[in-house]
Amino acid sequence: MRIQKYLRMCGITSRRKSEMLVKSGKVSVNGFVTYDYIDVSSEDDVRVEGKKVSFKSKVYYMFNKPRGYITTKNDPQGRKTIFDLLNIECDVFPIGRLDTDTEGLLLLTNDGDLAQKLLHPRYEVPRIYEAVINSQIDNGQIEDLKGGISLPYGYTAKMKVKILSVDDKSTKIRIEIKEGKKREIRRAFKFLGHPIVSLKRISFGPIKIDSHLKAGEYRMLNDFEIKQLIEYVKTENETQNGSHRKTVEGG
Repeated sequence: MRIQKYLRMCGITSRRKSEMLVKSGKVSVNGFVTYDYIDVSSEDDVRVEGKKVSFKSKVYYMFNKPRGYITTKNDPQGRKTIFDLLNIECDVFPIGRLDTDTEGLLLLTNDGDLAQKLLHPRYEVPRIYEAVINSQIDNGQIEDLKGGISLPYGYTAKMKVKILSVDDKSTKIRIEIKEGKKREIRRAFKFLGHPIVSLKRISFGPIKIDSHLKAGEYRMLNDFEIKQLIEYVKTENETQNGSHRKTVEGG
């Protein structure tokens, strides 16, 4: 893998800062300083400022993100980040992001390969949310969202929507998306005239939020949950490769 990604997975720093370390000549591979983004493996002797680095044990966490927190590690504007609430020894990062006003399930890890697969559009990993709007959405708009609507932000929003409950003042809905574009849900519903009042992610791929976790709490994923995540992207990849072969063979 590329040297900057290798350093990121060793928990040294972010991928972008790893690139800066390489450019500044602070990284050596097998005794030679490198200024290029070369490929390396775990068998290579990689050092940063003379200190040897190696892969850290992979860890996986489930976090119930509260509203009012951003998901970056450092914020120049001084806003609250989820890392103000986390006390994890390993250098973890979130798999994807949740908006400041969005709450619920957020997965964190130091496993760059798995995170990349879970976020890659080709795997179509479903994210399921529960939302409240202060209006009633009609079946026509639900069908439009299922087929995809073009937003003025330069992309098409496509999602499955199911009405959970309706009263005089609001509607509770369940939403499933397969690619987390920036503020996609909020933007789509605002475009349709139904601004989101509250939004909570309840599942990511095969992982559902632990109902015992209060907002701001987190726990490590158990072995079964980790296996589910790994098997999910593996199975999806095999399925898509199989479909691709059938398409090619079928002409």
